[in-house]
Amino acid sequence: MKSIISTGQGRLHLIQSAIAIKEQGVDVEVITGWVPGKHFPDKFINAMGKLVGRSNLAYGLRKRSPKGFPREQIRTCSFSEFYIQFLFILTGKKFLTRDKAARMGWKAFGTESRKYIRNSEIFHVRSGAGRAGAIEKARAQGMKVVVDHSIAHPGEIKRQLDKLLSESKDSKYINISDGFWNNVLKDCEEADVVLVNSDYVKDTFVAHGFDADKIKVIHLGIDESFHSLKKSYESGTLRLVFTGNFGVRKGAHLIVAAIEELVQKDFPFTLDVIGNVSNEFSIPDWFRNHPGITLHGSMPQDQLKTFLAKSDLYIFPTYVEGAAQSVKEAMAAGLPVITTVNSGAPVTHLENGFLIPDDNAPALAAAIEQLGADLFLRKEMGLKAAETIRTGHTWERYAQEVTELYKSMISA
Repeated sequence: MKSIISTGQGRLHLIQSAIAIKEQGVDVEVITGWVPGKHFPDKFINAMGKLVGRSNLAYGLRKRSPKGFPREQIRTCSFSEFYIQFLFILTGKKFLTRDKAARMGWKAFGTESRKYIRNSEIFHVRSGAGRAGAIEKARAQGMKVVVDHSIAHPGEIKRQLDKLLSESKDSKYINISDGFWNNVLKDCEEADVVLVNSDYVKDTFVAHGFDADKIKVIHLGIDESFHSLKKSYESGTLRLVFTGNFGVRKGAHLIVAAIEELVQKDFPFTLDVIGNVSNEFSIPDWFRNHPGITLHGSMPQDQLKTFLAKSDLYIFPTYVEGAAQSVKEAMAAGLPVITTVNSGAPVTHLENGFLIPDDNAPALAAAIEQLGADLFLRKEMGLKAAETIRTGHTWERYAQEVTELYKSMISA
């Protein structure tokens, strides 16, 4: 059985998916963007990254050619990647819109990928990368089509992010009429199966008219190195941690407001923010300069794991996701998490985590206070969260379920 996995622009999770599926005995080829050879030093790649606002670009690009996957089974669409980055530079100079740049860049990827779409039974493509004849060619060759979609339905994204228009310095939020998102939906409509990574995502598609039988939920895995990092739940001052892009979609402004409420109550805490800090909204000086708050920026995973191991509570008041891997990593580590249903994470309220309504800073502050005062509940939640991920969200299980999906589609 052979599968071609097309990642589209960027990388998302599909390289790790390919590694896991290959270990199940499936013959897998990957179509992706530029994979720099060894003759390109990391310093050179990172210097290129600075031109397009990407820090530590080399670290991300090296993940496209991991040790667990043969280089000769990776097909590169280098031109389309350089092309889309050039287009995004032009958007910064106001020569064209972000939507038009995305449409042109993803169309270029679809066009370039067509030469690699052959001799396979399954075409497994990231939503948006099937345009410009890519899905059409797979169909013509008798392939079954799996469209991999990793976030809520665009209509749900728009509904959620409309709540944020007053928070952002620029209104770069999704419009359901945007050409790029229409192309994403066209791929989903043309698929034999739309593969999503949480029940939340499936529910948003069904709510927008998709047949539930066409949507298959298979949970992404979490690397075993995250399992049960937290060894002790004894604590003095409550140590909070956030990981991910610190921007308005993730609820960064809600965290600022909730922390302000805690400061006014003289509630003892520390907060580590790990990830890039977005310029979408203005972070107040008191927050940046607070002695208990540290904005670390992005960091390697090994360093991030040390923060998960020593923290007491993970906070992630997001507005919309697919299935936030960062939340699942914290759960795997054994941390109690405070998040929203919209994170897509496998959280059951007051069992393996704490669910709050979105767009509600007071609810976040109240949840922090409640869990901060209850060591027993934090420990119980953390241990159950770790068990949830360890038993149901492994890459082996993901690959087994995808392989069974492939087999059922071929036999049908």
